Amino acid sequence: MQGRDINDRESVNRPNVADSKKLSNEKKSSSDSFSKGIFSLRNDSSLSSPLNHNQTRSVTSSSYKSSDELESNIQKKLAFMANSIQSNSSQSPKFAMADNNQSNNSIRRVVNKSSTSSISTSLSTNNVSDSNISLNLHAQQNEGKIPLKRVSNAGQNISQSDSIDSIMLDNIQENYQFSPNFKKHTKDSKKKQQINIIKQDYTNQDQVSEIAESFKAGRLFIVLGVFILSFTVFLFAVYAKIIFQPPAMEPYNKKSRDYPWSAKTDIDIAMRGQISSLDDYIVASSHKLYKIAIYAPSIYEEKKELLISLVNLYANLNSNSIRFSLSKGGNVVLTSNANSLVAANLRILNQKLSMLSVYKKCTFSYINKSSINDSEIQTMIAHAQVVRQKKRESALDSRILRTLDNLEQGNIPQSQAMQELNIALVDYKNKSIDLSKECYTPIFTYNSDVRDGAVTRVERGLDITVSQVEREYPFNELMQPLLGFTNYTKRTIDGRLFDDKLRFVAQSGIEKYRDGILSPKRDGRVTGLADRSGNIILNNNSQSNEREDGFNIKLTIPLSFQAKLQSIVEVANKQYKTQQIVAGIMDPSTGEILALASSSTFNPNRGQRSKNITTAMRVAAAERSFEPGSTIKPLVFSYLIDNKKINLSERIDLNDGIYKLRTFTIRDSTPLKSATPEYILIKSSNIGMTKLTKNLSGAQMRELFETFGVGQATGVDIANEATGLLPKANILSREVEKGAASYGYGLRMSFMQLLRGYAVFNNGGFLVSPHITKYFISPNDKILYPSLEEPRQVISEQTANFMQNLLQRVVREGTAKNADVEGLIIGGKTGTAREKEGGETIYNGSFFGYASDGTKTYTIGVVAYGSQASEDYYAGQTAAPIFARVAQLLADEGYLKIDK
Repeated sequence: MQGRDINDRESVNRPNVADSKKLSNEKKSSSDSFSKGIFSLRNDSSLSSPLNHNQTRSVTSSSYKSSDELESNIQKKLAFMANSIQSNSSQSPKFAMADNNQSNNSIRRVVNKSSTSSISTSLSTNNVSDSNISLNLHAQQNEGKIPLKRVSNAGQNISQSDSIDSIMLDNIQENYQFSPNFKKHTKDSKKKQQINIIKQDYTNQDQVSEIAESFKAGRLFIVLGVFILSFTVFLFAVYAKIIFQPPAMEPYNKKSRDYPWSAKTDIDIAMRGQISSLDDYIVASSHKLYKIAIYAPSIYEEKKELLISLVNLYANLNSNSIRFSLSKGGNVVLTSNANSLVAANLRILNQKLSMLSVYKKCTFSYINKSSINDSEIQTMIAHAQVVRQKKRESALDSRILRTLDNLEQGNIPQSQAMQELNIALVDYKNKSIDLSKECYTPIFTYNSDVRDGAVTRVERGLDITVSQVEREYPFNELMQPLLGFTNYTKRTIDGRLFDDKLRFVAQSGIEKYRDGILSPKRDGRVTGLADRSGNIILNNNSQSNEREDGFNIKLTIPLSFQAKLQSIVEVANKQYKTQQIVAGIMDPSTGEILALASSSTFNPNRGQRSKNITTAMRVAAAERSFEPGSTIKPLVFSYLIDNKKINLSERIDLNDGIYKLRTFTIRDSTPLKSATPEYILIKSSNIGMTKLTKNLSGAQMRELFETFGVGQATGVDIANEATGLLPKANILSREVEKGAASYGYGLRMSFMQLLRGYAVFNNGGFLVSPHITKYFISPNDKILYPSLEEPRQVISEQTANFMQNLLQRVVREGTAKNADVEGLIIGGKTGTAREKEGGETIYNGSFFGYASDGTKTYTIGVVAYGSQASEDYYAGQTAAPIFARVAQLLADEGYLKIDK
């Protein structure tokens, strides 16, 4: 049932006075606390719900007969309450109700026409100042029933649901004090109160918002503060890590690290450049060799057989050899020639052996004296001086005293002297230790970055270090002695030690000539703090430089062709019983050497060559000079023609092959009565050449030879090149010396000088620089070409072409018929010269010329040194046939095409 407005004049149920009094007696126990608290009825969900008749007093319709009677009764009660408040406020802050009958007049009730209304009554007592008792009556249109609650100042429920009349009666009967400010609410005051309530709500909301914002700001401030603090701590930690260095290692104890904090430098040895042939065969290269050692006392006895078996498996070393070495004790070198693959395998094995607890931890005591006045240093020096006086000094004593002498003379700085003395002190102190048996007795060692007296214990394990860098020549004798060789040793200059660093020292050949190009430029170096395993920690404090290897070299020589040419000279050497045969081929237009072979070769690989440089190790083509004999005649003849010093139609008297010049007699092997200049060259007449040059001065003779580079280095990239011998002008002005020089005696030339001189006839008259290097390859794979001397024109092209034709006639009509090859254009000149060697006469036979197919031309030279076969000592029987085989090889390999 919905509630009705009181204007409808319908009866409303209400409780009687007796019931109110009864309720007051039942609630007597709570009235004392109520008088000190707050009575509040709020417009909440509990007030808007229907009344439960089991929990509340029932409000019956029989209490009042009509709405008029109800309204009248309310008005009387309100008037009575007002009068009571006024009369008591002037006399006493307290007033009491007269009797129970008057209690019915103490109820104030207001019913709005709307669905809900509220009545607020403020009460106060002197016992509880500033306390308010509020009555909020919420009248709903719900069967005229009004659910109410009475709440004490402590927040306790007075009754679960009482009618407003009974509550008011209880308050009056129990003599509760009301506020003297209590007034009857008017319509205007009611509106004001509602406005004030709304304002208060907004004010409360604003206050809540301000508190929430303040709390939110506080939380943000706390989070930001924590972040700033954390970031500050992080920056400080980074700063401390960068600025503060680890402390110097303290003497070993159980809590310390096994490896000392110390600076360490790892060196990656730079490699010498490799040499490869034109057809991409590597003919010289470098690789590292490793020394594998182990400290025998550091191996647990029960684990020794395990180590032997695994080392045998990983390094392919003989087990019995390892077992025997370990039985000697001390520091044992298992091998000094392990390659990089074996070294890598053993490093892996070393880690596994450590995990298997094969090694003991040995004690090391570090020595790093900073002053020469240290007592231990002084004791060591005094001992060395004493034993020197007694003439019983050891190598160690000599080393100590030599360091002192160098320091006093200023040959070495103080720092180097202290390093050498520290190392000597290590050896000096270790002399008293039986290193073959002890692992726990401190072993003295030197480390410039660890403080003196520091002690540590470490697993020694396998010691794998680079023993040396080896130069390898995969094809052994092939390409030798042209390539040359190197020794891995300390460099000396003029017999004096240059430095103590082990390095490749080139001895001969291309290796020596191109040593500056092939040599490594800089070793790789990494410096920083080492961890407990000895590995350098790479960070901002560490420093590193990449290694710079030497340049690689590409040769102009194809290895396959070189091998075939070398086979030819080796066979010929056995056939003609010569000391050595040299054959070479050059492109006359560029100076590139296509092949250069010698019958005298050697194996340059380590352990397979002689320690001394012998004749076989020298490149005779560049290093050996000899009297050219008749091979010089075309050079002299071309100069005379080019300078118009002879008349080609003139006939020269040859005196039937015997010509006496002062006290010297000249003889021709083929006697002729007379001949033209051309025929003199074809028949190789010595008498004819003497008469052709008779009118030249000594200066002109010298100029003639200098034009073709006699007495000058050719610039070929082979070390130790001989320049030959060219007499001075005043000597060449003498008739005998001038005449001898015209047919190749009294001066000396190298094979390469003659080869270069003959190339002039095939390239238009230019003197070019012979070379074996095609180009260089830098470590970053850039290709660089060698700088060569510009070709120099020494005779005219017309003269050069004339000489080509004339040399062809020499082969067909003269002394070099054995050099001819069918289907090829062959031109050249033989030469034979006698030499005294060891009291015996030997003959050097040679043939220089060219082979051509009309399109491509190659200059070829052959020299047979020291022929002792009497019937074959002439070049026509030795060098010329070898020349023909070489020309045929060019055709067979496709360099020349035979015209069939």
